[in-house]
Amino acid sequence: MLIGVITMPYITRTLSVEGYGSVTFAQSISQWLSAICLVGIPTYGVRECARVRDDPRKLTAVVRELLVIISVCTFATLACFTFAIMLVPRLHQLAALMCMFLVSTLLLSFGVEWFFQAMEEYEYITIRSVAFKALSFIAMLWLVRADGDYLVYGAIMAFVTCGNNVLNLIRLTGMVDLREPGPLRIRRHIRPLVSFAAQSIATSIYLFFDSILLGMLSSDNVQVGFYQLASKLKGVCWSVINAIVGVLVPRLSYYAKHSIGQYRGLVQSGFGIVCNLCLGLCLYLIVEARSLTIWVSTGKYLDAVMAVRLIGLVSLFSCMSTFFASCILTPLDREGRLAIANMAGVPISLIGNLLLDARLGATGAALSMLVAEIIIFAMQVRYSWDVLCKSISIRRLIRMLGCHVCAVTSLVLVCVSMLAEQYAAQVVIGMVVYGTVWLICGLLLHEETVTWLCGLIRDKSPKK
Repeated sequence: MLIGVITMPYITRTLSVEGYGSVTFAQSISQWLSAICLVGIPTYGVRECARVRDDPRKLTAVVRELLVIISVCTFATLACFTFAIMLVPRLHQLAALMCMFLVSTLLLSFGVEWFFQAMEEYEYITIRSVAFKALSFIAMLWLVRADGDYLVYGAIMAFVTCGNNVLNLIRLTGMVDLREPGPLRIRRHIRPLVSFAAQSIATSIYLFFDSILLGMLSSDNVQVGFYQLASKLKGVCWSVINAIVGVLVPRLSYYAKHSIGQYRGLVQSGFGIVCNLCLGLCLYLIVEARSLTIWVSTGKYLDAVMAVRLIGLVSLFSCMSTFFASCILTPLDREGRLAIANMAGVPISLIGNLLLDARLGATGAALSMLVAEIIIFAMQVRYSWDVLCKSISIRRLIRMLGCHVCAVTSLVLVCVSMLAEQYAAQVVIGMVVYGTVWLICGLLLHEETVTWLCGLIRDKSPKK
């Protein structure tokens, strides 16, 4: 997250808005295609591998079978995309970028990140991710120097991701013997994967296809650049939530089958952490949108401010939906309901983008995503209600909301009292003030997440 925060201002200042938009347009297509290639296996694979991780033979069988499914779907999808690059004028204009991200999509499909999450290999994931993020940062500073270097930036974004996945494949072969003989029972995965695939592809439509539609409906990629700036800020927020949820899913999948009491306890703890983070990030982005946008990317992205505010709201509903999907519906084998909820957002997103993108540009795309996320959030709450009622109390929600109301009020007062041009000071001081007030109010109100956090710090502090 930190490296992303550092690189974003450098890239948005160095590249032209259209060049930055072209790369993010191609990247969005790559991410959308990856969802089709993987047919829901990143979520399904974590659950299934976590359940059999104590049995090496069963684990090997699951991994081998899922890789066969990925292989078939990937090569079929990328063959169609290759023809699209040649035949669709909008894609043919960016053929070089599209080919780079085509290779990236291929290796993303075989990244087997789901296997390492299921095995709780968090030390390896962290070291590898930080190493390649740092490598990409150095490459950007060294090679991206002018506003026309968007192809170089695209290559870095495409191939650094590939490096991650090559390492994953090498490590996988050392942990699982894929050559071990045994029958391939592909059919047992088809039925659950239909739901996971529907959910994954639906999610990709309103998360990535909106950028693709915006690029197709605009005369150039300037509006895509504005929208992607807002989306990148949401991506920073989402990466934190995804890291937390990624740690919870394997353990919750195990507890759901072996200890329902421990399952509910972990859901309760996870909900408090995720909900506090989501509320904080949402309110902070809404208040600091203008200062943050100008500080990160200069005044040439000023038209992205409203999109950033809307994305702040999107991040709240989207990240909470991620928690419900991964920590409640998936471990409890409710992937069918999860698919229905995500599919409900697809027509809303598509219709909204078709109606609003040409008129409102980035703001229209953000508004369409917000409406879709609210619909999905409401449906997932409904499908998770029986678990939420037994795990989350109304009093806790009121205490949590009270802490954030006090914190955002203090943030608004800080912004009003400072000069409008002090963008960096507003961003940094505002963040410190928000966090401090939230922490103090949490201690006064005995909010569970704050109490847990303070206890954790106290336990980790060196004893005198």
